[in-house]
Amino acid sequence: MKRLSLILLLLFAAWGGLRAQPALTLLQKGYDLGPIPEDGGTVSRVYTFRNSGNAPLVVVRAETSCTCTKADISKKPVMPGQEGTVTVTYNPRRQHGAFNKAISIYTNVPGARYIVTLRGEVTVR
Repeated sequence: MKRLSLILLLLFAAWGGLRAQPALTLLQKGYDLGPIPEDGGTVSRVYTFRNSGNAPLVVVRAETSCTCTKADISKKPVMPGQEGTVTVTYNPRRQHGAFNKAISIYTNVPGARYIVTLRGEVTVR
């Protein structure tokens, strides 16, 4: 009986370990920069997220919708309950008018893609 209980306990622990998974919760999904001058230099915003899962979360990559936008990520694991960031930098040079940029964030969460946005309007002085 003790042996059966031990086996069941080990199986339950192993099954629970297989279900451990990270989960990303975005604290900001978008920023509106409003009007920004074309010759004013780059503008950066930080998108904060929380690992709301029960396993370490790793940001694998971030893809931007154009070369005028860059995303900086840290590949350091974010532990459950902790927060991490993705910094997005926009260069308004040679851009005119309204813009709406999408940044796709890929993590070690199977099959998940998270999208944040950055919008505003480039003005010419």
